[in-house]
Amino acid sequence: MSLLNYIDGRWEAPAIEMDESVRDASTGEVLFWQRSSTADQIERALKAADAAHASGVWMAMSPQARADKLNAIADEMLGRDHAIAVADARATGVIVALTDKFAQICAGAFRQAAELCLNPPQPTPREGSYGPLAIERLPLGPAAIIAPWNAPSGIAAHKAASALAAGCPVLLKPSEWAPMSAQLMTEAAASVGLPNGLWQLLHGDGAVGAALTSDTRVRAVSFTGGLQGGRAVAAACADGIKPAQLELGGNNPLVVLKDADLDAAADGVVTALITLNGQWCRALGRLLVHQTVCDALLDRVRERLATVRLGNAMDAESQMGPLVSQRHHALVQTHVAQLLAQGGQVLTSTAVPDLPGWFVAPTLVTGLDPEQTLEEIFGPVATVHCFESDDEAVHLANQTPFGLAAYVFGEENHAWSIANRLRAGLIKLNAVSMLNLHPQAPRPAWGLSGLGDEGTVETFEFFRGTRVIGVAGRTAVASDTVAEAQAG
Repeated sequence: MSLLNYIDGRWEAPAIEMDESVRDASTGEVLFWQRSSTADQIERALKAADAAHASGVWMAMSPQARADKLNAIADEMLGRDHAIAVADARATGVIVALTDKFAQICAGAFRQAAELCLNPPQPTPREGSYGPLAIERLPLGPAAIIAPWNAPSGIAAHKAASALAAGCPVLLKPSEWAPMSAQLMTEAAASVGLPNGLWQLLHGDGAVGAALTSDTRVRAVSFTGGLQGGRAVAAACADGIKPAQLELGGNNPLVVLKDADLDAAADGVVTALITLNGQWCRALGRLLVHQTVCDALLDRVRERLATVRLGNAMDAESQMGPLVSQRHHALVQTHVAQLLAQGGQVLTSTAVPDLPGWFVAPTLVTGLDPEQTLEEIFGPVATVHCFESDDEAVHLANQTPFGLAAYVFGEENHAWSIANRLRAGLIKLNAVSMLNLHPQAPRPAWGLSGLGDEGTVETFEFFRGTRVIGVAGRTAVASDTVAEAQAG
């Protein structure tokens, strides 16, 4: 499968050949060479998106017609779900059992978006001094969607479906490290007869994303990725005074209280380490344990890690796969080496397979001062810190500049009392999972973890703006003007 852009209803190759290849994360096999879009290709995509928005062709369709198109895209995606899952598993190293679920979630995102077309949230009616006000929520305009490599299909589908439901043309820029599932989704969208310019795909590196976010024709940007990229997007959007939705990283704490069920807590620690191979914005970053149960918990974690099957992402028996690339593997290993140089000790018991991919065993590092572990690693590595009191636990959990997710294990009322004091957007008690607490619940971010909530309704509303119209006063009409009007 060749990399292809989709611009103004036509497929074409990104014209710039890049120096990096995307390899199968489990084997090292070259899958394809990265390519990027030229300034001319980016300009034509922007021009087409702007024209599609100005024409009003999409919003001129009835809500039912637009919902039918989104449901048709969902059907087409289900026909490509295994191909999407395989593309993501091979490029990212995430086990295919999980990417299969993500591929099915893609179709669900478009069905939810179709429902929002038919039943959008309505503004509260207001009565002015001279009659009712017209309060409307309207599409902002062309939307740049910049997707990450770690869960590329599900995140891109959620953002793109939300933008289309809101009425915005989509300019999708996937990560150059995992672009194929976005191309398959674009095939699905292109096959249902959307108006030209409504959905466009541009491959490339950060330069393509920068060109989109800085262009005045782009009216909103939704980005998921790292802090450095998020800061660049935020700066570009600030300069253009346009809304930015940012979901960034998180050095997430998992707090184990002295009254916790240690078996449940150990299961949670392992899940938080191995899900998405630790390449997960809500993964475990810092394990905070009451000193009276620390040894017992770590013994349980070590036992469970010894049973984790680390292997090829396409192997149905694998519970965890490799990291996304040789570059990222080296970065994670460098982080671990730095922690060891500062006095840390490694705790790990998972066997690393004799395979050519980029495998890292899930690892805990003990013996460090908490001040040494404030930054995110974005891999299957977390540090361990003991605490003596609830106040200390809360201080450690809130110590980093991030605030995406947190986990608390303990007697339920006790766990609630701790959760109520944490600065994080999503806090789960006594379990760790990829799933949200409720399908319709928002996914907020605090601190350096992001800007603006995500969620089924929240992302849909991000792409809309409010317009208010009403009569502000009555004016007298001169009698001769009335007479002239009547005579006319």
